[in-house]
Amino acid sequence: MVAKERHSFFESTRFLKIISVFLALILWFFVAGDNRDTLGLEVRRTFSGIPLAMRNIGADLVVVGTVENVTISLQGLSPAFDGMTPADLEAFVDLGGRTEGWHEVRISATAPPGVSVVRIEPAKANILLDDIISRQMGVQGIFQGEPAGDMVVRSSNFRPEDVFVQGPRRKVDLIEKVVFLLDLEGTEADIAARQVALYPVDSAMNEIKGLTVVPEQAEVWVQLGLPRREIPVKAVFMPEGREPAYLSLEPAAVELQGPRDLLDAQEYIRTEAIDLEALGTGDEQHTFTVSLIIPEGLEAVDHSSVRVHFNLGE
Repeated sequence: MVAKERHSFFESTRFLKIISVFLALILWFFVAGDNRDTLGLEVRRTFSGIPLAMRNIGADLVVVGTVENVTISLQGLSPAFDGMTPADLEAFVDLGGRTEGWHEVRISATAPPGVSVVRIEPAKANILLDDIISRQMGVQGIFQGEPAGDMVVRSSNFRPEDVFVQGPRRKVDLIEKVVFLLDLEGTEADIAARQVALYPVDSAMNEIKGLTVVPEQAEVWVQLGLPRREIPVKAVFMPEGREPAYLSLEPAAVELQGPRDLLDAQEYIRTEAIDLEALGTGDEQHTFTVSLIIPEGLEAVDHSSVRVHFNLGE
């Protein structure tokens, strides 16, 4: 009898109504799932790429190694997240009282009203602090490229010759020198007071970033000119085959300028011929100032003649 009544209940209209209401409630919960605040339920949101800020760092210290960004998880009612972006959040570490070296510091975070911070990843940061130091260093110029034609750098000058480099001790200790780079490719005229940037570099000529150079630039002057070469002088005497017993030239070599191929082709520079016939013989000392025979295309820099000292012997 009881079994029959139970069976009748499950087949009754009342049972079907109860089931319908229950299913409607379940469906309503699903529809309202994206708007949980209707039910007074909190949601959780996660924001990545939050920059890690440093607070209370000593005036003579700088951070040279740590994580740069963190991930923050927040919890609150859904409306509290409307319009919220990573820029509304802040992650930071308190470095008050810390000195040079490695430190493990807990990361803290702040969030807008209506939400709370429930998780920070990572929870701690390993931070390397370094002393800020300043060091005076010399400047070296590096010229790159070839000037137009056969021109070469005749002379160069720059200022300042010394600068101060400031930054973390570990980076300053890596500096080999401070340099400037000047590209001369195709340059046709002298350079006057050109401003060029200064770079601290290591022993492998790699730029060391994160340092301050004072001043940041140098002024450079460059004088261009044709190549020069010092070439020996050969005294020429007449008649051919007759030579003095003693011979001295002043100067013994002269500097010429001109195209590189012409300079390289000169083994020596001849003098105009000195006639020995009219001098007879003897140990008398003779001195003649004679002109040099400069090959076409070349030019004497300082001397176009030389003094020839000689005697003919007995």
